[in-house]
Amino acid sequence: MRTYEAMCVFRAEDEIFKRGKDVVREELVKLGASIVKEEDMGQRTLAYPIDNSHQAHYFYYVAQMEPSKANQTEDALRLKTELLRFMMVRRDD
Repeated sequence: MRTYEAMCVFRAEDEIFKRGKDVVREELVKLGASIVKEEDMGQRTLAYPIDNSHQAHYFYYVAQMEPSKANQTEDALRLKTELLRFMMVRRDD
């Protein structure tokens, strides 16, 4: 198993953020990842508008999963409407 970091940028509305955070967690667990760390980085102003949003809520995950599941996770997260942007990278241990 390898360790991956995922930075998720959610819409700023509280109910959308809470629902989105749970959806991402469920997706990770469904694909066999074990979540090591979660960190709420708070609401921030975006450098440029994304989908007419000037504010967003950032959330950081660290998860361990099989490398074959990492691509499936990215494909699944692309379809989530609560996410404005996300980035998933492998952490060097």
